[in-house]
Amino acid sequence: MNFSATLHRILARWTKGQPHPVPYPAAPPLPGELLAGRCALITGAGRNIGRAVALEMARQGATILFTEIDPGRCAALAEELAQLGVRQHGFALDAAEPDQAALLHQQIAALGLTVDLLVNNAALQLEQRFLALDAAGWQRSLTANIIGPAQLSRTVARALIAAGRPGSILFITSTHQWEPALWPAYSSAKAALGMLIQEMAAELAAHSIRVNGIAPGWVTEEQQISRFSLLHGSTIDPLYIGRAAVFLASEHHSRYTTGAVLTVDAGLSLRNGRVAHALGHGR
Repeated sequence: MNFSATLHRILARWTKGQPHPVPYPAAPPLPGELLAGRCALITGAGRNIGRAVALEMARQGATILFTEIDPGRCAALAEELAQLGVRQHGFALDAAEPDQAALLHQQIAALGLTVDLLVNNAALQLEQRFLALDAAGWQRSLTANIIGPAQLSRTVARALIAAGRPGSILFITSTHQWEPALWPAYSSAKAALGMLIQEMAAELAAHSIRVNGIAPGWVTEEQQISRFSLLHGSTIDPLYIGRAAVFLASEHHSRYTTGAVLTVDAGLSLRNGRVAHALGHGR
């Protein structure tokens, strides 16, 4: 008996009683607009990463809803989005406050819309060291960075499940979910988000709701030299965080991606004492 026949018999014995494989669903062709027909909600969208995500998703055809605590920035982004010709609406509120989730949901429902793409970007970067942090500081960080986004995500997920619709929930985390920053309240909260992404992804997969994250490095609206960035030696253009969000939100690219955190940090997290010394960057 030749090798091919032997292998066939082994495989037949091994798969006996197993479910027969079926073809994958036909993959849709690449559309001209990756997010056409989708409704995205981006929190903290008035500047930098949030603004870039809103604009990139708008360019891919999504209806854009966004929150921004600063009324001036809220109005400025609304004007930019209007110029792109997409349906959009801004809410001047703090989405990191847990009690705002239900109110925001009611306002969105009044517009006749259901969010199927949520980007949790709003955050509090509390730059205090451990010995300086009091209980109030820890509570502020946990509320803004974990509890608020979790509450909003639950509200969006429940609405999607009730409507029988698939969806995508994204969290903007940070490389500091793995690396110390000497900002323990901030980095601890980001680390917690990393596990929250996995927990939510596991629970919501049965409802075709994907949950992922993006861990950026140093992102600035105007490019700056950065000796910590091994790639290109500069800070990161927020445009590329926006494009990463489109990638993870898009069914075309990420239909089978959930529970993942995509690092976009220009090599910052690769830099350690040995690497820095070898490259002549000091210790």
